[in-house]
Amino acid sequence: MNASRVWGRPFGLALLSAACVAGLASPTAIAQSGPTEVSLWTASAGAPDVVAPIKKWIEDFNASQSEYEVVLTAFPDANYAYTDTIVAAALSDSLPCILDVDGPNIPSWAYAGYLQPLALPDSTVSADFLPAMYGMWQDQLYGIGRGEDAVGLFARKSDLDAFGIRIPTLDEPWTGEEFQQVLDTYKDSGKFDFAFDPGMAWTGEWYPYAFSPFLQSFGGDLIDRSAFKTAEGALNGEAAVAWGDWWQKLHRGLLARDLPDRW
Repeated sequence: MNASRVWGRPFGLALLSAACVAGLASPTAIAQSGPTEVSLWTASAGAPDVVAPIKKWIEDFNASQSEYEVVLTAFPDANYAYTDTIVAAALSDSLPCILDVDGPNIPSWAYAGYLQPLALPDSTVSADFLPAMYGMWQDQLYGIGRGEDAVGLFARKSDLDAFGIRIPTLDEPWTGEEFQQVLDTYKDSGKFDFAFDPGMAWTGEWYPYAFSPFLQSFGGDLIDRSAFKTAEGALNGEAAVAWGDWWQKLHRGLLARDLPDRW
């Protein structure tokens, strides 16, 4: 079995930045002929499948009118280089007009003043979007998603059938005990070196993003959600420790990768 992302870049959002709209960069007004240039930054350099639709949207928009011309600059996203670029641009008042950014960064960047709320008509903010597509902070809209992200755990149906394993549903998911039995069955079958691969080759945001559902299924959490001000009692409570004990045991023979020595 294999855990992986369904979408290549999580919560891709196009956001208006304060530098362009609110005047933080204080661009000098210059009389010019032709369309007004609108800068757009994205972290899609090196990801052709991600940047291709963005380029197509820009081409379609630019061709649809003559007042504005969107100009794309693509940055690499390795080792948080894009985030560092945004922070540096904010400090030097040189942010672009539009940012392509991961949704979880919205509250932080809005709080820091990098972004301003989107003043969009109701007809643009369609009710057809999934709730997760809206980049909200303090009840204001700062972005709309261009794609949804999800984590999935995949297995061959033929293997599940051969092992007599019940296929879970949304109404009847596997319990923790069932999932452990599934892993033990895969391991004990002798057909596989490891029960499943949780994607430990990924780093950074992947760990809390992919593994917090396991933590939360035990009753723990990344933060105390009553006030969102502390992780005390949530990340280090009894339920979270129980999850940690289980997770560590998995890495001693059931998973495709061993834990680092420091664990």
